[in-house]
Amino acid sequence: MKIDKELFNNWAANYDQSLAAGTAPISFEGYEDVLAETVVQAKVAPGMNVLDLGTGTGNLAAHFIAAGCDVWGMDFSENMLAKAQEKLSSLHTVLADLRDETWPQSLTRHFDRIVSAYVWHDFDLAYKMRLLKRLSGQYLASQGRVVIADIAYSDQAARTQAGAYWGRLWSKAEHYWAADETIAACKANGLGCTYQQVSSCAGVFVIEIAPGN
Repeated sequence: MKIDKELFNNWAANYDQSLAAGTAPISFEGYEDVLAETVVQAKVAPGMNVLDLGTGTGNLAAHFIAAGCDVWGMDFSENMLAKAQEKLSSLHTVLADLRDETWPQSLTRHFDRIVSAYVWHDFDLAYKMRLLKRLSGQYLASQGRVVIADIAYSDQAARTQAGAYWGRLWSKAEHYWAADETIAACKANGLGCTYQQVSSCAGVFVIEIAPGN
């Protein structure tokens, strides 16, 4: 799966401004509400270790730092990480690609929470499941949870309807989530999954290791 790193390096300079001005893609509708719900669903406590995958300019990470968490922000864009570090001096920044088979030694630990926002729609369902299995098996602490905010719909029918509504603005190259198929796939992979719709085009998934797995 090809993702243009330079696109994100170039976007870093005005990413936050585009969100504030409402000129970001339509899929960012309700962005702040989605980030806030991610923190609610994460159920964090001060002192927890949190890994933010695809941290960008640190907007989600900022919420967890404000909640008293120790946060690692991973991204493949040097410019995005530089912006995040400018905003959040306590953020542990890690330059790495989520898709890499090996991650830096600084991430060789177990995290109480693994979070991510507006990143995973670049991956198809099979890849999402492989990555979730890897995270839950290698990086998630006991009783931990993975919390993912992204472009998503309650079911496949709603996703299809959204695609028809948005027409040419709908990207056929991206893999927007449908909660019904995601919950079923997680169950088949020994993972529990719940979903909360937040905006018309985005929501929050909570994934945990199912009992007995």
